[in-house]
Amino acid sequence: MKRIFLLFMICSVYSVLSSCNIAAVAAYITSPDPEQEALFELPNVPTVVFVDDRRNEMHPTRLRRVIADRVTEELLSRGLLTTMISPRDAMRVSATNDKYNEPLPVNELGKAVDASVVIYIEMTAFGLSSDGQTANPRTSCNIRVIDVENRERLFPLDAASLTVVEKLKHIGPNRVTSSSEARELAEELALKLADSISKVFYTHTTGRLGDNLDRK
Repeated sequence: MKRIFLLFMICSVYSVLSSCNIAAVAAYITSPDPEQEALFELPNVPTVVFVDDRRNEMHPTRLRRVIADRVTEELLSRGLLTTMISPRDAMRVSATNDKYNEPLPVNELGKAVDASVVIYIEMTAFGLSSDGQTANPRTSCNIRVIDVENRERLFPLDAASLTVVEKLKHIGPNRVTSSSEARELAEELALKLADSISKVFYTHTTGRLGDNLDRK
């Protein structure tokens, strides 16, 4: 309905200057939504998602698990992978074996939890406000897919990692000044980032003109 209403309004405006092409509007409404193909097809082998936040960008730290669990659930529910290892296992191994300035290598982490592939997510930014008053939830991360046994990067091949950026729009200031609201907002932002990470690995529809006008 939103799309039809928007197109009606566009045609109403343009009709002042010229007649609206009804056939073109009908074709737009009935045409399928545009799609973004998967950037990488994951091999169907035991896989674990690991979120690394060595810069302490995320607060609270449990949001690491929120992102890892969501990506794991998405990939399983869409049938992209048959076997996925609990992210909590990888987090425990990392916490136990990491040394100051000497983190456990990703391939060793994967071996420790019997994973053949690690989806490695490195947090680079996570914040709800730049001044403590104005809501501006933004986050970003770098991701790469690692072959554990061969100790090589499967994706991306043309760069060290792929950067994923997300933000939430139209957020009231009370959601960053209230501690309870801020906790909920942080989780929403983490989940949105997780969904965008998951979409790297499967074909999905993308928005058209006006589809994101009121969407967070």
